[in-house]
Amino acid sequence: MQRPQYPLSTALLLPALLAGCMVVRPITPQVAYTKHLDVNGPPPDVVIFAVSGRCGPPCKAPRDSWDYLSSRGTVDALASAIAGEGLSVQVAGYADNALDTFYPVKVATPQRGYAALNSDLTRVKAEWFGKPGAPRIVLLGHSHGAVWTHHLAHVNPYVPFALQIDLDGICASWVLDHGPDLAAHPVDLPGQPRAIDACNFMPVGNSQARGKDIVWPNVAQNLVAQSRNSPASFGPGGLVLNYLFEMSPHLRSNGSTQGIEPFRSAYQDHSGVSYPTSDAMKWVLARTAEIARTWKPRQNALPTQKNPAVLGPLASPVQSSGQSPGLRPAPPRTTGPATPAPAPRP
Repeated sequence: MQRPQYPLSTALLLPALLAGCMVVRPITPQVAYTKHLDVNGPPPDVVIFAVSGRCGPPCKAPRDSWDYLSSRGTVDALASAIAGEGLSVQVAGYADNALDTFYPVKVATPQRGYAALNSDLTRVKAEWFGKPGAPRIVLLGHSHGAVWTHHLAHVNPYVPFALQIDLDGICASWVLDHGPDLAAHPVDLPGQPRAIDACNFMPVGNSQARGKDIVWPNVAQNLVAQSRNSPASFGPGGLVLNYLFEMSPHLRSNGSTQGIEPFRSAYQDHSGVSYPTSDAMKWVLARTAEIARTWKPRQNALPTQKNPAVLGPLASPVQSSGQSPGLRPAPPRTTGPATPAPAPRP
């Protein structure tokens, strides 16, 4: 008997159709083993705020988004790289959702979104800023998570962020996913830039860039890891086809690239770059360790809006000449270990 022939389109759609018929058990996320953020105790040397991206199919975003960066061990790997340089670390992970706490249908535990991140940063400022030994803050975002972290830096211009790490930041479906929740539950104060506009084009020097690609003056250094810019995926994690990948360069608000280091994965797809064993994360971990090697516990009070000058080299405002004190450019990399010299010591 002759075997029936199926068109290529049917073959490509079959896995998705089968997934729709499957009974999918709720995901039970693993929590990070690194000490969780505790603003009621003494401050650590470093706090990591990590925001995961849009949930993968089959799911309904942002309802079913979840904190997979903690569950995959990515947050712990980053914390370990910093702790290996003799610094204490606390972490907090968030999902791609505008709400404070929400209850995904396909995740077994409640998840915390951007409003919770905003609240946690407010508490960190209230409890630890303005005192000796206040922590450095590291931002980690993947996919939509990078949009949230760039917006957080944008609306907190007098908070110094020691390091911002972007894993394939993507704007696809941003307004579609978050428009309704942000309209019903605004997360920004009157007069602040709006989160719903975080993917809009904004002026940078003589050009323009999307908000997710702008590194604001209060961010000392930015590591940008992007997925393979071709359909095939050969690394661990992710999908067979790399249907999303970031192409946009990151720029300072004055159009410069000071303190911005890009990396293009040769193997991983959009999802794969977020795993701790990916070539992108191996580069991130190596560079983070080099940067953290220059950090020491702070002895002076952190800046307030009335005294931005004390930001110093850790997060100096970008100058009109295009140069930022304490920040340096770096050439793009593809694969292999990172070799640039460490940043100047704050």
